[in-house]
Amino acid sequence: MSENTAETAPQRPAGRTRTPKQDPVLTGAVDLAREAVLAPVTDASSVGEHLGVTVHEDRLLTHLFDCRLAGYPGWAWYATVARAPRSKHVTVCETGLMAGPDSLLAPDWVPWEERMQALQEQEAQDEHDSPAEGDEHSGDGQDSADAEHAGDGDTAPAEGTPTDGETSRTEDEYAASEDAEDGAAS
Repeated sequence: MSENTAETAPQRPAGRTRTPKQDPVLTGAVDLAREAVLAPVTDASSVGEHLGVTVHEDRLLTHLFDCRLAGYPGWAWYATVARAPRSKHVTVCETGLMAGPDSLLAPDWVPWEERMQALQEQEAQDEHDSPAEGDEHSGDGQDSADAEHAGDGDTAPAEGTPTDGETSRTEDEYAASEDAEDGAAS
């Protein structure tokens, strides 16, 4: 009897890692790359000197140009170019603007829920750290002035303010008590 076992695929020897060659036809296409970058920009002064090339694969590389736009220090224009094997015709694949190592970048994006959570945590911490309502006087000085004059005796209570022994009553309560007194007197 033969057993059914899973056979593993034969392992390929690790391929040689080869550095892509810098294509001389693509490297010489600096003017084509500059024109491709200028097409959407339309201002020749915003595209500076040629900074060099970055080789990606055989027959595929990127030309880099200094960016002179205000507000983009450290950025570079790029134009990626390619060509087919045995062809001298260079094709522009992509153009754009990319950040360099010294570029000023916007902060990382934080989802709304995380921003709100951080805000709520900060508000809760501020509420926890703030003094309770009678612990400190507000900075307007009114509470401390009232406290200083409370024992003077020079100030008369405001009209309608109950004095010692009186309770505060509304006009309806006064009318009801007067009606009750009138009814008891008759």
